[in-house]
Amino acid sequence: MRGQVTWTQRLRRAGARALLAAVALALAAPVAAQATLDASRIGSVPVTKQVRTLRDLRYRELVPQRYDFSCGTAALATLLQYGYGYADVSEVELIKRMMVGVDARQIVANGFSMLDMKRYVESLGLKGHGFRIDADALYRLKMPVITLMDIKGYKHFVLVKGAQAGRVFIADPALGHRVVFEGDFIKNWNGIVFAVIADRPLLADSYLVNNRTSPALQRRVDALDRATTPPRVVELGLVAADLF
Repeated sequence: MRGQVTWTQRLRRAGARALLAAVALALAAPVAAQATLDASRIGSVPVTKQVRTLRDLRYRELVPQRYDFSCGTAALATLLQYGYGYADVSEVELIKRMMVGVDARQIVANGFSMLDMKRYVESLGLKGHGFRIDADALYRLKMPVITLMDIKGYKHFVLVKGAQAGRVFIADPALGHRVVFEGDFIKNWNGIVFAVIADRPLLADSYLVNNRTSPALQRRVDALDRATTPPRVVELGLVAADLF
């Protein structure tokens, strides 16, 4: 009769509800099991993994230059921070202090010089020296040095970390860590480097010190070392010709 529910209909409805409950339980069981399995693998502490971008790797332990004229201060800040551990020395701080007593307009137009760097590091109680070296000395560097490159008329300071098998390893404030063929480097280089010498040793785990070799090129390096007569050098691998 209309409006009345028969026993048959009630049984059918009860069966449908039971079936839906069973399906829901079956669907939930793998999820619960998976959650239990994951928890047993990772424990109660969340698992995290640090991800670095290609830019992060390129500028690892390197101070990028902020301004067109600040490649020199960025290179020097990189050497002081990541070479010697002067954590409180920043590019901005160097610009402020190195601007004192000079024509700011001239600096903005032409940038700082190695003599400006020398005066600054000596104000910290460090020693700064300019050396004229030949290409062979790049292979025996025991410390990163600052040098000036002329790239199509644009004067640009970079850090040279060393050389191996015809490649020069550079920390560039504008382009990051990179490798340049020795021939291309020499074309744009005047042979002068600026070295900062401190009482404290270079940081043993510094990327500026350790990222100067390539195992794949070691055989060629050994051949070059055997074929090249070492020039007259000082303790840090620089030719003994102090310019300033």
